[in-house]
Amino acid sequence: MNIFVLKGQIKHKKKVMTYVQNLSKELKIDRMWSKVIIINFKTTLNEEAQGLCWGDPSEGYVEIDIARTSEGMKIEYDDIMQTIAHEMVHAKQYLRGELDGYSGSWKGKKPRNYSYENSPWEKEAHKLEKKLYKSCYI
Repeated sequence: MNIFVLKGQIKHKKKVMTYVQNLSKELKIDRMWSKVIIINFKTTLNEEAQGLCWGDPSEGYVEIDIARTSEGMKIEYDDIMQTIAHEMVHAKQYLRGELDGYSGSWKGKKPRNYSYENSPWEKEAHKLEKKLYKSCYI
């Protein structure tokens, strides 16, 4: 099982921890014993995003920021949980070496000038987020 660290305030922290463990199993990254996944719950993020993910597989970690508010409005709990699922897909992409945040390469191919919506890593995360939320949240 990965090492998970939850930082910041979030309702039902134990339930969220179980959810993150379930996501890890579903994404087949749960057996990466030495990998650390840090999830920071923040009031807001500097960008308009509800979540951000970055990592370094050679260093053995992924870090995820999750916003609790956006544009001064509280983000609904279910939306936060779905955002966690989306960002955990990115965590899988980093830990498996599919996405290289430094070079921008995807599955070993040189980076292209993808728009955010058309990038293959975002397409995968958007495709899986609802399914993962429904199957992994208890």
